[in-house]
Amino acid sequence: MKNKIIPEEQHKLDLSHLRLIHLAFFTAFAITIYVVESFIPKPFPFMKLGLANIVVLLLLVSNNVRYALIVIIGKTVAGGFFSGLFLSPTTLLSISGSLCSLGIMTLFIKSKIRFSMIGISILGAVSHNLAQIAIVRLILIKENTIFYLTPLLIFMGIVTGIIIGYIAKLFMDRINEDK
Repeated sequence: MKNKIIPEEQHKLDLSHLRLIHLAFFTAFAITIYVVESFIPKPFPFMKLGLANIVVLLLLVSNNVRYALIVIIGKTVAGGFFSGLFLSPTTLLSISGSLCSLGIMTLFIKSKIRFSMIGISILGAVSHNLAQIAIVRLILIKENTIFYLTPLLIFMGIVTGIIIGYIAKLFMDRINEDK
Protein backbone atom coordinates (compact mmCIF):
# COMPACT_ATOMS: atom_id res chain seq x y z
CA MET A 1 0.00 0.00 0.00
CA LYS A 2 1.34 3.42 -0.93
CA ASN A 3 1.72 6.22 1.60
CA LYS A 4 -1.14 8.58 1.19
CA ILE A 5 -0.69 12.29 1.67
CA ILE A 6 -3.67 13.83 3.41
CA PRO A 7 -4.99 16.85 1.54
CA GLU A 8 -4.90 20.15 3.47
CA GLU A 9 -8.73 20.34 3.73
CA GLN A 10 -8.95 16.81 5.11
CA HIS A 11 -6.30 17.58 7.72
CA LYS A 12 -8.22 20.70 8.86
CA LEU A 13 -11.42 18.67 9.05
CA ASP A 14 -9.68 16.06 11.19
CA LEU A 15 -8.41 18.76 13.58
CA SER A 16 -11.88 20.28 13.90
CA HIS A 17 -13.32 16.84 14.64
CA LEU A 18 -10.66 16.27 17.27
CA ARG A 19 -11.47 19.62 18.91
CA LEU A 20 -15.17 18.75 18.88
CA ILE A 21 -14.44 15.37 20.49
CA HIS A 22 -12.36 17.06 23.20
CA LEU A 23 -15.12 19.59 23.86
CA ALA A 24 -17.74 16.83 24.02
CA PHE A 25 -15.57 14.89 26.47
CA PHE A 26 -15.00 17.89 28.76
CA THR A 27 -18.69 18.80 28.67
CA ALA A 28 -19.86 15.24 29.35
CA PHE A 29 -17.36 14.89 32.19
CA ALA A 30 -18.56 18.15 33.78
CA ILE A 31 -22.22 17.16 33.38
CA THR A 32 -21.55 13.78 34.99
CA ILE A 33 -19.81 15.38 37.96
CA TYR A 34 -22.58 17.99 38.24
CA VAL A 35 -25.33 15.35 38.36
CA VAL A 36 -23.46 12.99 40.71
CA GLU A 37 -22.72 15.89 43.05
CA SER A 38 -26.44 16.66 43.32
CA PHE A 39 -26.79 13.38 45.26
CA ILE A 40 -24.11 14.33 47.81
CA PRO A 41 -25.60 15.68 51.08
CA LYS A 42 -25.08 19.43 51.46
CA PRO A 43 -24.41 21.40 54.66
CA PHE A 44 -27.12 23.85 53.55
CA PRO A 45 -29.79 23.30 50.85
CA PHE A 46 -28.33 26.10 48.71
CA MET A 47 -24.69 25.09 48.94
CA LYS A 48 -22.56 22.52 47.13
CA LEU A 49 -18.88 22.05 46.42
CA GLY A 50 -19.00 22.73 42.68
CA LEU A 51 -16.81 19.80 41.70
CA ALA A 52 -17.72 20.18 38.01
CA ASN A 53 -15.81 23.45 38.10
CA ILE A 54 -12.59 21.43 38.17
CA VAL A 55 -13.11 20.93 34.42
CA VAL A 56 -13.77 24.65 33.89
CA LEU A 57 -10.67 25.61 35.88
CA LEU A 58 -8.47 23.19 33.94
CA LEU A 59 -9.73 24.63 30.65
CA LEU A 60 -9.13 28.20 31.83
CA VAL A 61 -5.57 27.64 32.98
CA SER A 62 -4.96 25.90 29.65
CA ASN A 63 -6.02 29.19 28.02
CA ASN A 64 -9.22 27.74 26.60
CA VAL A 65 -11.85 30.30 27.65
CA ARG A 66 -14.22 29.43 24.80
CA TYR A 67 -14.33 25.75 25.79
CA ALA A 68 -14.80 26.75 29.44
CA LEU A 69 -17.80 28.89 28.49
CA ILE A 70 -19.37 26.08 26.45
CA VAL A 71 -18.78 23.59 29.28
CA ILE A 72 -20.40 25.99 31.78
CA ILE A 73 -23.50 26.37 29.62
CA GLY A 74 -23.61 22.64 28.86
CA LYS A 75 -23.23 21.50 32.46
CA THR A 76 -25.82 24.00 33.69
CA VAL A 77 -28.45 23.25 31.06
CA ALA A 78 -27.97 19.47 30.86
CA GLY A 79 -27.39 19.20 34.61
CA GLY A 80 -30.63 21.10 35.14
CA PHE A 81 -32.50 18.68 32.89
CA PHE A 82 -31.01 15.58 34.51
CA SER A 83 -31.60 16.82 38.06
CA GLY A 84 -35.12 18.05 37.28
CA LEU A 85 -34.27 21.66 38.11
CA PHE A 86 -33.98 23.16 34.64
CA LEU A 87 -36.95 25.53 34.90
CA SER A 88 -36.28 26.45 38.52
CA PRO A 89 -34.43 29.48 39.88
CA THR A 90 -31.53 27.11 40.58
CA THR A 91 -30.57 27.13 36.90
CA LEU A 92 -30.59 30.93 36.73
CA LEU A 93 -28.48 31.14 39.89
CA SER A 94 -26.07 28.51 38.60
CA ILE A 95 -25.56 30.13 35.20
CA SER A 96 -25.24 33.66 36.61
CA GLY A 97 -22.72 32.57 39.25
CA SER A 98 -20.77 30.51 36.75
CA LEU A 99 -20.58 33.29 34.15
CA CYS A 100 -19.46 35.83 36.75
CA SER A 101 -16.89 33.36 38.04
CA LEU A 102 -15.64 32.71 34.51
CA GLY A 103 -15.21 36.42 33.90
CA ILE A 104 -13.33 37.02 37.16
CA MET A 105 -11.06 33.99 36.75
CA THR A 106 -10.29 34.91 33.13
CA LEU A 107 -9.50 38.47 34.14
CA PHE A 108 -7.06 37.36 36.84
CA ILE A 109 -5.46 34.64 34.70
CA LYS A 110 -4.74 37.23 32.00
CA SER A 111 -3.55 39.89 34.48
CA LYS A 112 0.13 40.61 35.09
CA ILE A 113 -0.24 39.43 38.67
CA ARG A 114 0.39 35.69 38.84
CA PHE A 115 -2.03 33.68 40.96
CA SER A 116 -1.74 29.99 41.73
CA MET A 117 -4.42 27.63 40.48
CA ILE A 118 -5.80 27.53 44.02
CA GLY A 119 -5.86 31.34 44.14
CA ILE A 120 -7.74 31.52 40.84
CA SER A 121 -10.15 28.87 42.11
CA ILE A 122 -10.82 30.84 45.32
CA LEU A 123 -11.51 33.98 43.28
CA GLY A 124 -13.91 32.01 41.10
CA ALA A 125 -15.74 30.37 43.99
CA VAL A 126 -16.16 33.59 45.99
CA SER A 127 -17.31 35.57 42.93
CA HIS A 128 -19.73 32.75 42.05
CA ASN A 129 -21.30 32.94 45.51
CA LEU A 130 -21.46 36.74 45.53
CA ALA A 131 -23.09 36.82 42.09
CA GLN A 132 -25.67 34.30 43.25
CA ILE A 133 -26.59 36.26 46.37
CA ALA A 134 -26.95 39.41 44.25
CA ILE A 135 -29.31 37.58 41.85
CA VAL A 136 -31.28 36.15 44.79
CA ARG A 137 -31.70 39.70 46.13
CA LEU A 138 -32.73 41.10 42.74
CA ILE A 139 -35.18 38.36 41.78
CA LEU A 140 -36.26 36.16 44.67
CA ILE A 141 -35.88 37.77 48.10
CA LYS A 142 -36.56 41.48 48.01
CA GLU A 143 -35.07 42.17 51.44
CA ASN A 144 -31.53 43.21 52.31
CA THR A 145 -31.45 40.70 55.16
CA ILE A 146 -30.35 38.11 52.56
CA PHE A 147 -26.94 39.78 52.70
CA TYR A 148 -26.47 38.43 56.24
CA LEU A 149 -25.39 35.26 54.43
CA THR A 150 -22.49 37.07 52.73
CA PRO A 151 -19.79 36.21 55.32
CA LEU A 152 -20.85 32.54 55.24
CA LEU A 153 -20.81 32.52 51.42
CA ILE A 154 -17.37 34.15 51.29
CA PHE A 155 -16.01 31.66 53.83
CA MET A 156 -17.54 28.70 51.95
CA GLY A 157 -16.20 30.12 48.67
CA ILE A 158 -12.70 30.16 50.14
CA VAL A 159 -13.04 26.59 51.43
CA THR A 160 -14.54 25.18 48.22
CA GLY A 161 -12.09 27.23 46.12
CA ILE A 162 -9.18 25.63 47.94
CA ILE A 163 -10.64 22.13 47.46
CA ILE A 164 -11.46 22.61 43.76
CA GLY A 165 -8.14 24.35 43.08
CA TYR A 166 -6.16 21.64 44.82
CA ILE A 167 -7.92 18.84 42.92
CA ALA A 168 -7.47 20.72 39.64
CA LYS A 169 -3.77 21.18 40.43
CA LEU A 170 -3.44 17.43 41.04
CA PHE A 171 -5.06 16.78 37.65
CA MET A 172 -2.82 19.34 35.92
CA ASP A 173 0.31 17.90 37.54
CA ARG A 174 -0.72 14.43 36.39
CA ILE A 175 -1.41 15.65 32.85
CA ASN A 176 1.98 17.39 32.73
CA GLU A 177 3.71 14.23 33.98
CA ASP A 178 2.20 12.19 31.15
CA LYS A 179 3.44 14.58 28.45
